[in-house]
Amino acid sequence: MLEQEERLKRFLAEIITEAEDRRGAIIDELRELREKEREQAQEDARQLRATLLSAEEKRLTIKQNAELSAQREELRKALARKREELASSVLASAREKIKAFAAGKDYSELFERRALRLCERFKGREFTLLVRAEDLVEAQALVGGFEGGKAEVDPTISLGGCRLKCGSVTADDSLDARLELLRGQVLEGISLPEL
Repeated sequence: MLEQEERLKRFLAEIITEAEDRRGAIIDELRELREKEREQAQEDARQLRATLLSAEEKRLTIKQNAELSAQREELRKALARKREELASSVLASAREKIKAFAAGKDYSELFERRALRLCERFKGREFTLLVRAEDLVEAQALVGGFEGGKAEVDPTISLGGCRLKCGSVTADDSLDARLELLRGQVLEGISLPEL
């Protein structure tokens, strides 16, 4: 019996040893599993953080691009206004100089030369030479030499020069028309910087 008891003790000791070994293996396995889960959780958190940062970065980039686009558009508008102001200033100055010229002694010679040139082009046909009120007497004297020609005041001519109407054709040699042509050239000459 003693032997049986001894065997039983050894058997129980082996069972306990095996149980402890298994318990140790299970604990090691659990530790490994926990470590893997912790590493996976950290990796998931890194990926989530990266995804959130990427999404936020994209959102901020889109917002910045929209703001930049709006600022560029405002700047383009401001530059266009400045360009128009500059052109208007140049043209206002040109208008004043043209008015001063038209009030001077050299204007009469220019007016006569241009009016005669238009009348010559339509010689032999009925035409009307349109002028500002200040030039009517001189215009009537000029067209008197052309059969079918007459002179009238055109209130839209304020600076000087003349227009000639013959049927449905109008030849415009007014200083007003020339100033308007200058406006286009001035606007073309004032270039805007690229944005």
